[in-house]
Amino acid sequence: MRACKASILVILAVLAGAVPSAADTFSGDLYYTTIFGPTVNRISYSYNDATNSFALGTSVNLANAGSGDGIIFDSYGNLLVGTGPFGGVNMYTTGGTFLDSGATQNGGAFHLSLDPSGSYVYTSYQPGALEVLPVGNGTVGNGTAYGVNGDDTSVTTLAWAPDTSQWFYINGMPNGSGNIGTIDISNLANVQTDRLYTSVTPAHGLVYDSYTDLMTMFGAGRTGSFDQSGNNLLTSATQFACDFDQGAVDGLGHALVAGCGSITFIDYRMSQDITNPDYYISIGGFGDIDDVAPLSGLGSNPVPEPASLLLLSGGLAALAGVRKRRRGNEV
Repeated sequence: MRACKASILVILAVLAGAVPSAADTFSGDLYYTTIFGPTVNRISYSYNDATNSFALGTSVNLANAGSGDGIIFDSYGNLLVGTGPFGGVNMYTTGGTFLDSGATQNGGAFHLSLDPSGSYVYTSYQPGALEVLPVGNGTVGNGTAYGVNGDDTSVTTLAWAPDTSQWFYINGMPNGSGNIGTIDISNLANVQTDRLYTSVTPAHGLVYDSYTDLMTMFGAGRTGSFDQSGNNLLTSATQFACDFDQGAVDGLGHALVAGCGSITFIDYRMSQDITNPDYYISIGGFGDIDDVAPLSGLGSNPVPEPASLLLLSGGLAALAGVRKRRRGNEV
């Protein structure tokens, strides 16, 4: 549904020759992990920003991996799932079919980050050495652990800043209060960290948000952000939940965050500041929830839904008809 709405906006913008106003209703599927039990799951969500009405569907268990932590998509639309202290990264289809598994050297696979090339996934213990696993179409290889040098000698999670073409890292234990900096992994034999901030309360999960063009953090039930040069750090005064692990942003001014046995929805479309949102709500009943898969950017699902493909093909056909009529009117 989320991809379908994006296609609608693009087609309308092209046909009208201008960017349309955003829709009032946003919906899609959120993939998430739990530490124990049904470790890989999917749930639908819907939000009407005119009425501040947020709803979740019925959770669907897709797979059981013993333990589940980080979760992202690869560049082919398959799910990659870290198994936490069990030390592996499993690959599944979005329907839950197991495809492959790669083992880590350091005995842990928690948060996951996809390389911009789509050929590697990065993970670590919490915190630990940097682990690099090769990823292919339906395959994930065993990892190689690389020592981390510099201001911090271990990492918890990485996130890519597209405008500055650099990686940021967080070094911290679960529940936030981590260090933040840049990390140079161009030479894996000499990985270097350069710390920018120390003991930042929401520093645990980290993603890039295309809506605000900021790096965005989740931890200790709070949110934070800074720009792609590492400046202008902001942290929320409000604690939205008792704890946060990793969050997903949809690129439209919304975030869904795992933690505290809940899924927390945050709307910051108007404020354009996730640390000072327009509206938020936490829905419980997710006792062992750990992480959520990205909804936009690196690690999000690159495969359009069938409805989106039909819509896009119809929109392209309409555009072709407009262009044909215009050519017929030319003298």
